[in-house]
Amino acid sequence: MLKILIVEDEYMSRTGLGHLIEKIDKDCKVVGYAEDGYEGMKLAKEHNPDIIIADIKMPRMNGLDMFKNLRKVKMKCCFVILTGYAEFEFAQQGIAVGIVEYLLKPVTVSKVRDLLETLKARLDPPLEMMAKKEELEEPPYSLLVSKVVHVIKERYQEKLTLENLADRYSVTPEYLSGLFSKEVGKPFINYLKEFRIMKAKEILQKEGGKKIYEVAFEVGYADVKYFCRVFKEITGITPRKYTQYGVDK
Repeated sequence: MLKILIVEDEYMSRTGLGHLIEKIDKDCKVVGYAEDGYEGMKLAKEHNPDIIIADIKMPRMNGLDMFKNLRKVKMKCCFVILTGYAEFEFAQQGIAVGIVEYLLKPVTVSKVRDLLETLKARLDPPLEMMAKKEELEEPPYSLLVSKVVHVIKERYQEKLTLENLADRYSVTPEYLSGLFSKEVGKPFINYLKEFRIMKAKEILQKEGGKKIYEVAFEVGYADVKYFCRVFKEITGITPRKYTQYGVDK
């Protein structure tokens, strides 16, 4: 299930687009509506959407500024600008802040359907392709487990749970948990923790001057105390000591 956030200052436009999206594709769910970029940022952090669709011109904070700020906090999702032809040249500035697609007004069923198909292909490539991509790096897993491993590697900064991944791939959490543990040799949560801490160690080695809470946020932990606890659980030392010595116990 793909989570979508819509940011548009006109009530009828944003709710109409949301209803159209959910009617066209049952695998898409609109998790929030915001009337400006400031509110959009708050909802993005709360819901961690896969896709954010935002108008350019809005009060308080426009769409491009919102996307710039979300990029600064490592928000990994597909950014889509909702724009009219008159604004298209201005909208092209969005390339610099990572906007991947445009939805041109007036919005039609065919335009929305084409956009969703493009974004789903970008976010969720076929399992067969992912299995081939991981073939040289990982032991041969089933297609489902290969996909989950790939999601962890690509989106470890986001809020990942066994439940939302099971929902994404239309299986039960119990089934996914058992299959993952059997094939990978460790529970999903352990694999996720170890991968995040590996990334944290890389950041600490390359950017030793970074604050611990900044590193925690970059690898998917909003709670710095919990991050430090997990770091010590995995490495045997605290992040601060690792910064000083650069080695595990």
